[in-house]
Amino acid sequence: MESEPNHMSYSKEEALLALAAKGKVEQNLANLALCPPLRHAAFAATMAALVAVPIFPLHMRFIALAVIFASIFLIVRWDKRRLGVFINGYRRGKTRMVTFPMLALILGLDFGSYYVSFLPGKSVLILALAATAFLIGYLGSTLWQRVFISELNVG
Repeated sequence: MESEPNHMSYSKEEALLALAAKGKVEQNLANLALCPPLRHAAFAATMAALVAVPIFPLHMRFIALAVIFASIFLIVRWDKRRLGVFINGYRRGKTRMVTFPMLALILGLDFGSYYVSFLPGKSVLILALAATAFLIGYLGSTLWQRVFISELNVG
């Protein structure tokens, strides 16, 4: 006796309802994912602060890094309160095409600021690098959001 495959079969109506429900959940998440400008600025400020760390005397750098890590923790909590989850910037999908170049640029600025810290007139140069990191972080965060939402709206 042949046995039938052990799988669930859905009617066309059930499948359409499931797809509609999935689309509604994705649209709700897309609507929630619209961050206020202050959220983008908080991320950008954190990136700028990382680049600016060499401006501080050595003993103060550890305190600055502790404040930066605390701010990352608070940003994650902010997102979890707003969305119910934290959506990692390294997630699969087209958003990686925003995340990795942004990360490479900011890491380059970070390395540059440590190099510059050994030069005379370092404060002005480090602040300029930090301001550039802020701009890249803010623009990158808003672009990431647009790409993320467009991915949700396509599905």
